[in-house]
Amino acid sequence: MPTVLLTGANRGLGLEFTHRYLERDWEVFAITRQITPELEMLSDQHALHLVSGDVCDAAFLDGLPERMRGRQLDHVINNAGIMGAESFAGTGRPRQGLEDFDRDEWRRVFETNLFGPMHLSARLAPLLRDGGTLITLSSSMGSISGNHFAGWQAYRCSKAAVNMMMKCISLELAERRIIALALHPGWVRTDMGSAKADLSVDESLDGMMAVIDGLTFQDSGRFLAWDGRELPY
Repeated sequence: MPTVLLTGANRGLGLEFTHRYLERDWEVFAITRQITPELEMLSDQHALHLVSGDVCDAAFLDGLPERMRGRQLDHVINNAGIMGAESFAGTGRPRQGLEDFDRDEWRRVFETNLFGPMHLSARLAPLLRDGGTLITLSSSMGSISGNHFAGWQAYRCSKAAVNMMMKCISLELAERRIIALALHPGWVRTDMGSAKADLSVDESLDGMMAVIDGLTFQDSGRFLAWDGRELPY
């Protein structure tokens, strides 16, 4: 039975990833800060292992390999992420720029979006099978050449850093033929993406699962979108 570990499993894209892999009869290790009744029900019916923890907790991540019960992993999906504070002084304008720079807020965004995935990847890479897949969800907002408006600087910078991180990881793991890349899920109607977003969760997952299914080692190090397009760094 193939095995996947993913983060942020309790809602949105992470929850749907969990459903999709369970429907395929995969063994799923789902990391979540909050174990919901829905996840508990799924764990009663499928090979779902619920792991309560926070990707910002270094001690938790250091102990994660021991909690894997000797399993090797076929896929690791770093899904957990945050946008950061919502608006500047109640105006609706995105924060995190020159008018409202907040060092603690930037640190919070980077802890979740960059340091967490890097730490988890470092600890779990030895458990990935040769030829396995390591994915971190990124965003088109992390594209430097694709940025044409200001706003959400902490989030943008964290995702630009994720893209570089995954490129570097792809080179580190190349000898083992592990596919490592950044994947943009699109603008999705979730709590994070808002009701104004272009895509439903199902549409995003349909696309991302098709992309993941079709990956080859030649894709390692790329920055891909949910529909298979290559995005500029």
